Amino acid sequence: MAPALVIEHVAALNGRGARAEVWDEAGQCYVFVPGLAAPSPPWDRTSYDILIAIPAAYDMAELDAFYLSMPYTYNGGTHQRVENGAVIAVRGRQWRLVSWHYLDGKRWRAGLDTLETHIAHCRGFLLARGVKG
Repeated sequence: MAPALVIEHVAALNGRGARAEVWDEAGQCYVFVPGLAAPSPPWDRTSYDILIAIPAAYDMAELDAFYLSMPYTYNGGTHQRVENGAVIAVRGRQWRLVSWHYLDGKRWRAGLDTLETHIAHCRGFLLARGVKG
């Protein structure tokens, strides 16, 4: 079951020309974001689909990480933040968890951060921005 606020946020994103969908899989809510731009190279294509797991208490519970559509290659191989992530099957596709978290001291801020800011955070992974170490 999708939290009402995430449905509102997806509708607002789509109203501004973004593309996102709310998916439910076995009682877990996800937001599907198709076609996030990626530089190629090092990625094997110019865009990727992602899934964001939405907690039932959104937006008081933090969003964190995301799933990358499979298959993928990065610099002809795997990416260190993707290679060990859990694989899930949603809607007949395989998705791998990306270890892409907020920095200490710059965590998700309930009431200020939104689905849109989290998508921007996920986009930063594909563009090699942000997290170090």
